[in-house]
Amino acid sequence: MEYKISINPLVAFSKGTESKKRRIIRDQKNPSVFKVGWYQTPRACIKKSISQNGDNDAIIKGLERLRDKVVEKPRQIQNKSASIEAMRKYLNIEFPEILKNHNLNIIKKRLVKSTWLNGVEITVSPDVVFIFDYNGKRYIGGVKIHLSKGDIFDLNESKMVATILHKHISEIAPNYNAIPLHETCLSIDVFGQRIVSSAIDTERILNEVTQICNEIKQIWNVA
Repeated sequence: MEYKISINPLVAFSKGTESKKRRIIRDQKNPSVFKVGWYQTPRACIKKSISQNGDNDAIIKGLERLRDKVVEKPRQIQNKSASIEAMRKYLNIEFPEILKNHNLNIIKKRLVKSTWLNGVEITVSPDVVFIFDYNGKRYIGGVKIHLSKGDIFDLNESKMVATILHKHISEIAPNYNAIPLHETCLSIDVFGQRIVSSAIDTERILNEVTQICNEIKQIWNVA
């Protein structure tokens, strides 16, 4: 039996009611082929901003394009409004100094996008993975963006995302001869206007995720 869940739904699962947990598992087992592409513009602009050391030019230009975009269908109107709000929220987030002060080499092609815990594949799919050099050493980090107006992650949930991301980054780091850093494995919750780095002591959170994975397997066959 293969168990597979994406990182953001895993966090949503951890705090969900029994009915919501079953719904999340059903969605993971049978993902929609015609999934609506919400927040495509803000996600692309935020990724570009990160790759440019937090420069907001991409965000401002994206906002201008969105404001000028003509939409007619109700879902398109709703998506446009939420996307504009997301990009404005992002402008209020304080970008970490460590990422402002180094030339980030973005790794675009990555074969491995998952990590495994307790027999469950967790699809991390970082939005950005980067390498930078400092004092003769090479370091690696990554960012996972969370864009959901109706499901904002709190501090602990964002910390869980960042810590799982750190686990994944640590696993791929040898492929790039780089050292993973806790402070450069980041979860960005845009609507929560929060950037959170990985826990330094990852054991407690990863033990918690292990228990969540156990529950995922229990529900998997009955959802």
